[in-house]
Amino acid sequence: MIEIRRAEPEDAPDLARLRAASLAEQGYLPPAERQPFAQRAADDFARMFAGGRLVAWLLVDGETVVGSACANYFDRLPFPDGSLHAELSGVYVEPAYRRAGHASRLVSAVVRDIRSSPARMTFLRPSPGARSLYARLGFVDDPTGVMSLGA
Repeated sequence: MIEIRRAEPEDAPDLARLRAASLAEQGYLPPAERQPFAQRAADDFARMFAGGRLVAWLLVDGETVVGSACANYFDRLPFPDGSLHAELSGVYVEPAYRRAGHASRLVSAVVRDIRSSPARMTFLRPSPGARSLYARLGFVDDPTGVMSLGA
């Protein structure tokens, strides 16, 4: 059964594995570096969870994690309505599960979490092929190529 669920700190290794797969698929991570990167990334994800700086949702088929979407919270300089920002990233669905609406479901779940947080701005830097997905979910393009979540 395929479902989505909120990621927990113990899911850090799966998030790292999916992040490595995504970066490798995009040509950013050579095959020889994939496993060492995934090990480092698992530690990074664990630190982000521990610091309350990460929200993530997972696509799960039975016991196997096959997709993810994340948001990383961080502070910018003070602003009248707050300094907390959220960057949506780490959206990845394994190839066999694509074109079934799973990425939309994952991103929508993360956006719901962000909207219930005090983040004053939510943005992402999409790949060219993903722009239409994010536009359908309420993100708006700006001239720099960054997309921000509308009200």
